[in-house]
Amino acid sequence: MTSNIKSKQLELLLHDFEHLSKTAMLQMQITTRLMQDNTIGELYGEAESNEIIMDRLEIKVREEVVFTIFRFNPMAADLRKIISYQDVTINLERIGDMLLNIIHFLKETERNLPEFEPVNKKILKMAGYASEMLRNAVFSFSNEDSHMAYKVIEEDDKVDELFHQISSSLQEVFTNRPLSKKEVQSIININAISYNLERIGDSATNIAESAIYLTDGKDIRHGNKQ
Repeated sequence: MTSNIKSKQLELLLHDFEHLSKTAMLQMQITTRLMQDNTIGELYGEAESNEIIMDRLEIKVREEVVFTIFRFNPMAADLRKIISYQDVTINLERIGDMLLNIIHFLKETERNLPEFEPVNKKILKMAGYASEMLRNAVFSFSNEDSHMAYKVIEEDDKVDELFHQISSSLQEVFTNRPLSKKEVQSIININAISYNLERIGDSATNIAESAIYLTDGKDIRHGNKQ
């Protein structure tokens, strides 16, 4: 009887995790669409609703994790799985926060100036890498695929490199020229967008590390490869 209840509790955790991860990926899709056209007004309301869903799911999963550990005193593999769900849930909720940050910045950013065109291309490319990292990190965790998880970790270098390129490009284009208030605000916002994308890449890496911990029982954080 207890074993059956424990199984159902783990299924509940899995269900909520899947709901949270799907909402995070939907939020990523909305963000990418707004990067291409930030005048689609209805997407902003949808993004705010998704953020509420993600926040509530994160709290729900946290409570379920505490209840499961307290009620069933899980051992070995089950305990590792429960802890991994908690870690991944925290990172998905953080990704949701960062995506909403980006969406807010997009709403207030004038990116149609010719000077912004090279940076805009890099931003879209960076978003593409971050989106792929998120998707593959969730896949690696859901399917306990450590091979895919290691690939996600390797991809983070591409996101980091674009982050530095965008910062350098903004300096090169706008240094030593008079700037309007709108241009200054747009530069600040674009830099903030790229920063949040870089942080999304870091959180996707954390999810991939959790997938490796779940699958192989190895904690590779902080450079620990043993």
